[in-house]
Amino acid sequence: MLKVSPHLDGVSETMLWSLHNRASEARLPDALLVDPESTRIHAAIDYDYDRHFGTPAGSLAMRAARIDEALRSWLTRHPDGIVVSLGEGLETQSRRVDNQRMRWLSVDLPDAIRLRERFLPPNDRFRHIALSALDPAWMDAIDPSAPVFIVAQGLLMYLPPERVRLLLSGIASRFPGAELVFDCIPRWFSALTLVGLRQTPHYQLPPMPWGINRDELAPTLREWHPALADVTLLDYRVPRGLARVLSGMIDRTPFRHEVPSLAHVAIARTPQRVSRRRPMPSDTPTHCAPETMRDVMAAASRNAGNSGDLALTAAQVIAKRVALGVAASVNPLQADHAEFARMLPEKMAACSAAGKILLHWSDLARQQAARSAIEEARATADATRAMALSRNPLALAMAQGSYARALCARITAQSYAAGLFMLAAQDAAMAPFRETVAGNLERLAG
Repeated sequence: MLKVSPHLDGVSETMLWSLHNRASEARLPDALLVDPESTRIHAAIDYDYDRHFGTPAGSLAMRAARIDEALRSWLTRHPDGIVVSLGEGLETQSRRVDNQRMRWLSVDLPDAIRLRERFLPPNDRFRHIALSALDPAWMDAIDPSAPVFIVAQGLLMYLPPERVRLLLSGIASRFPGAELVFDCIPRWFSALTLVGLRQTPHYQLPPMPWGINRDELAPTLREWHPALADVTLLDYRVPRGLARVLSGMIDRTPFRHEVPSLAHVAIARTPQRVSRRRPMPSDTPTHCAPETMRDVMAAASRNAGNSGDLALTAAQVIAKRVALGVAASVNPLQADHAEFARMLPEKMAACSAAGKILLHWSDLARQQAARSAIEEARATADATRAMALSRNPLALAMAQGSYARALCARITAQSYAAGLFMLAAQDAAMAPFRETVAGNLERLAG
């Protein structure tokens, strides 16, 4: 049998990672996922799965099985409903949950759809659209009168946070009453992928810019759109072995919020109004308390993502203004003089706002330094008193050791706090430029 070469790279190649997980689980004698289509496709593709991905732990297969459960439950209530699977790749979920009445729409990039159609050809009930999930054109293909369930499995973590917000807000606005399931990764794992994380010596995971901890998910979604208020976290974990035992132990520790999450969202039909106040860039920061290196790396990754988005948007604005300049040179009478007149004042206003924000944060830094100096003096005085009251050499040594350990902990915490503070100041100072560029692009595109 002639095998198919996938010709995939980047994020698209990860569809083979999840396929490998599902097919490997389905082949086990005690399999918790019945998926003959995945095993068929897995065997038909010319790809060294083990070399690239190693031995699957089964967590991605359990993720798929948990979404299957949510879909089957929904289909009992909406047997003729429409399921939309964004970034579906070679996922065979449509075949696993098919009730012979539902309709299914697969949305993915053209290369992914071409490979999918080699194994899972479309028909009247199973349609394919070769588009990015970020292209809202796929929403126009949905019957607005039908019940809708949207799946975004293994997708959102590969998008910048702002793109995730726009996508989920767009879905909430277009499909009131629909249901949505998506998975996400914790901040620390996102940060590791941004600096380069290898699954095996022969495969490096693509960057995953959007990371969010479990306890942040519901309030973040509500802030993004008031209709995204009914959020349920679905548990899934490694199905067997020591890894399953360890995952159960993590549930009882402070790290329980720093694990992969699967969110089930019921989009409200008539969302209640909630406060949409956007924090001013000059507001006193509330997130700069000493934390951990993971927090610093997560903040750095967010800033990097924001900077990348700003650069992309600025490039689009420059391209449009260059086009206006060329048009003006051809026909000066038709030139958009108002647009050219805005350019310098807008830049000056953005720079002035950024300067004021930096002055504000500089003042906050001086205040924090003064508080830290007072706290350090108190800690030193307390330690000195404890040493002076020591009744024997052993007690003195213990007091000195206690002071040394506390000092090291304070230095570490202050270093993390300083890093978070500088990153927060950088992000705040860039806010006027992001707002100006975004406004320019929206005006020029209109």
